[in-house]
Amino acid sequence: MNDCKRRKRPFLLGPSFIGLPAEGGYCLLVALGLLSIGLHRRINLLLLLGDVLVVITVLNLVAAGRSLRGVQARRRFDEWLFAGTPCRVEVQLSNPSRNARLELRIYDEGLDHAAAWLIDYLPAQGSVTWRRQVVLPRRGRYTWGALRASSGYPFGLVERRRLLTAEETVTVLPCLGWLHRGRFLRYLRNLSVQPRPLSLRQKPRPSPGAQAEFHGLRSYRSSDSPRLIHWRTSARRGELMVREFEDEPSDNLILLLDPTLPTEAGPWGMSLREPFEGLISLTASICWEWCRRRDDRLVLAAATAEPLVLDGVTGPEQARRILEYLAVLECGPGPADGAVIGRLQARRLPAALVVVVAL
Repeated sequence: MNDCKRRKRPFLLGPSFIGLPAEGGYCLLVALGLLSIGLHRRINLLLLLGDVLVVITVLNLVAAGRSLRGVQARRRFDEWLFAGTPCRVEVQLSNPSRNARLELRIYDEGLDHAAAWLIDYLPAQGSVTWRRQVVLPRRGRYTWGALRASSGYPFGLVERRRLLTAEETVTVLPCLGWLHRGRFLRYLRNLSVQPRPLSLRQKPRPSPGAQAEFHGLRSYRSSDSPRLIHWRTSARRGELMVREFEDEPSDNLILLLDPTLPTEAGPWGMSLREPFEGLISLTASICWEWCRRRDDRLVLAAATAEPLVLDGVTGPEQARRILEYLAVLECGPGPADGAVIGRLQARRLPAALVVVVAL
């Protein structure tokens, strides 16, 4: 596998491209000069030499086109593409025909990447595979340019190019940082002002592991389930008493994201663009780390102009939903929309730590 740094500007002719390298241009100029002089002076030898050069150029054009005939390509990426992280790109070139292909160049180009490979010999009914690492600097939608093949076989006077694959648009996920889950949880639970998740859920419910012992007893309320009534204490006191369970510690997490810029950022917020990308990266890192362990509850609530709540159980599916949303999220003018709190209160959310991420 060789890197090919040669670049030419082809012009479009139907479904394929024709490029004229410097050598081919010089050859045609010499041929035209010989033909002009031969016609003007009536020198048959110069006419013959000019005709030979023109015929060689035409044969090169035909042979280069035949060299590209039937060539197929496939391009594959990593399942997860993160900004600022090397991702693997694999290009496979195959030749299903019975004749070998010679002197092929493969171009893979995009806005933030460019690569080219030179293959001297592609066997009949064979294939060649290239792998390389690409680092995409920004999150969001990224268009991977069409995969192209070119050939100047055998003389290099004319180059034919053909599109092998169409353009592809992929989603580049936010850049991830490193987060120690245990230390992060200890930091949250040791804060002097603890988040109170009770305002975001309906009512405490007994967990399966905590039903053997309860936190205490209290008077019966109309919203309580009759199954929670402690009949022995109720008979002794003469009023209905229900068991009050203590919620079992869990790693459920509610992330409240404020993607708006503060008023001191100025009309365009240029000075806070980089911190905003850090904010997105922090949110993505927390979500990614939480989704590595299954069966916890992870809720992302974004206080955008149209409030959005992404609620689900941790795992690859929830990670994909949240990261793809963060990949295309843009900052907006403040203040944040408080309607997202109402959407959270309308859901049956479990006991969870609440983390607010904002500039």
